[in-house]
Amino acid sequence: MKKIMMLLLAVTLLLQTAFISADPKANDDAVKLDKRDVRAFAKQFFEQKEIADQLAGAVLVVVKDGEVLLNEGYGYADIATKKPVDPHKTVFRIASVTKLITAVGIMQLAETGKVDLNKDVQTYLPDTQIPNKTGFPLTLKHLLTHTSGFDNGTAADPNKQYSLEQYVKDTMSTVVVKPGEEYNYNNFGYDLQGYVIEKVSALSYEDYLNKHLFDPLGMANSSLIFSEEVKEVIATPYNGELKQAEHTINEPINMPKGGMFSTGTDMANFLLAMVNGGKFGGERILTETSVKEMVKRQVTIHPELPGVGYGFETLHSQSYNGHKVVEKLGDLPGFHSNLWLLPDQNTGMFIAFNSDKGNLRIPFIEQFMNRYFPDTGNKPTFITPAPTKGQLLRFEGQYNHLRNPARNFSITATEGSLIVEDSSGTHILRQASDMLFYDEEGNGVGFKVDGNGDISYFSNNKTGSWYKKMLKSDMHLFNDVPSDHPYATYIYGLVKAGVLKGVVGSFEPAKAMTRGQFMGLIIPLSTYPITTHPSTFVDTKGHLFEQEIQTALEIGIIQGYSGSTFGPDKPLSREQAASILWRLVRILLVGATPEKVELKGPFSSWASEGIQYVVGNQLHGPDVKVATGPIDYRAKDNMLNQEVAAMLYRLLQEATKE
Repeated sequence: MKKIMMLLLAVTLLLQTAFISADPKANDDAVKLDKRDVRAFAKQFFEQKEIADQLAGAVLVVVKDGEVLLNEGYGYADIATKKPVDPHKTVFRIASVTKLITAVGIMQLAETGKVDLNKDVQTYLPDTQIPNKTGFPLTLKHLLTHTSGFDNGTAADPNKQYSLEQYVKDTMSTVVVKPGEEYNYNNFGYDLQGYVIEKVSALSYEDYLNKHLFDPLGMANSSLIFSEEVKEVIATPYNGELKQAEHTINEPINMPKGGMFSTGTDMANFLLAMVNGGKFGGERILTETSVKEMVKRQVTIHPELPGVGYGFETLHSQSYNGHKVVEKLGDLPGFHSNLWLLPDQNTGMFIAFNSDKGNLRIPFIEQFMNRYFPDTGNKPTFITPAPTKGQLLRFEGQYNHLRNPARNFSITATEGSLIVEDSSGTHILRQASDMLFYDEEGNGVGFKVDGNGDISYFSNNKTGSWYKKMLKSDMHLFNDVPSDHPYATYIYGLVKAGVLKGVVGSFEPAKAMTRGQFMGLIIPLSTYPITTHPSTFVDTKGHLFEQEIQTALEIGIIQGYSGSTFGPDKPLSREQAASILWRLVRILLVGATPEKVELKGPFSSWASEGIQYVVGNQLHGPDVKVATGPIDYRAKDNMLNQEVAAMLYRLLQEATKE
């Protein structure tokens, strides 16, 4: 099955800024959060044109002080039949919000002494070996906080339906970074926790949650299995054009990292338990101490900045107005969700919607916080006198995102401040204390040093993982690509992004790229796990890019010339490159659609959408002349190394811009 949303281009949904002009600033005084006002607020929110244009259907829940203030459906569960969203019956996929449920299961086992969060996970899995190259134990705390040090693991068989046990064993990741060293969001770690729950409790993951969470909380319409009963009541998913999309299948079948189905009513009960210190009516799912541990900042790059708890994160801290907020969001094709807790205010919110158009979460949390929990007025103070350029030189360098190396920052020291450049522009950082800076909008930025005292990591708390500083030895210049070369920006941009690694000497920019070389670039770039299955094509066995080609075949972006050959050393045509890239984008980027562009022939009919996507999004360099009238993509020509660099660099810019 195709992996969705955990990959490179999935970050774009997190960063879509569908900000709404209404109520752009925080109120001076908070409005009382009660049933009457929040109902009117929600109605007005969904009636805003910018929101209504994006909406298929949604459910919104707000709880406070042990009471459900709002549990309403908006829009349609199915557009064609105009079936409204029913908060009690309409089921949504909550995707990665499931991780909170998995974390609760682990915390329950910890309370009873069946697991120890600080003990080696291997202890609980005697029949399953976790490869670990670091010599340091991997604990449940590391898994809960995404500090496992795992690599991308092994690709699953797309034609196989997995049990959790078989999935964990077949796709096992390897610990390659010292656990606890770096925060790098990882899905497999939560599937592994689900497997620990199975082994320790002697129940299946779904049966354990039914018995110890869903039943006590009265979550009668929640499930981990995409059963026939779920199919009858689940909302219809829609893509970015509000056209009906296909349902994805859980991988594995119960998917602890993101496979839960639920309703507004059920999630309201879960929220009530969390804001009530683990208690719901006469039932208790967690001790108050455990809930406090879950929402506590367990890992952060700096003590003054938000971080991650057990299952919780703080991705949109710029919208919190200075209040303590923890959250978890989830994304799958056609379904998106978010859960927030304000522990100090005994308040919780949950939203889920069934289309890929826009990102309703960002305007919702901004407007909600501005109305009910306005800015606290706490502003950062800065070091005086301001540090000199010499004192700031240690922070200079290139920083690449751990989960998505295509996202990167370039930091330069100046007198009194740091200049940060990324795909969204230039920012100025001023120092508030040791390793702590703030930008012009008051967003905090932290740095971390290694054992030698050298700067090693950077985080602005926006993108789910830290950034790692690149060593100078990782940067390469090519003797045939001078700085004034027309493709230098693209080529060296890929070097900075870590796409071109370990390359020295010449780049041969004007040489035709082969089909195999192209697979060798775009498959690692996608961060899709490289398959270990034998090659299907007879002419790729033993080839340098054999596994990348086989991975591309398994995820469905190539077919080959026939059922048995691929032609890995044949030149890649420009229309082939565009089509392969487009197929990958459709898998990775929820709701992607090609621009309608008038093209000049000749080009193959099967390549039309791919070429339109590349040209419409300007994923090219000077090799395409943009003018009025039909555009000549030169579809039948060979794709040169420099042209591939331009295509991929522009793709990364498009995928990572805010």
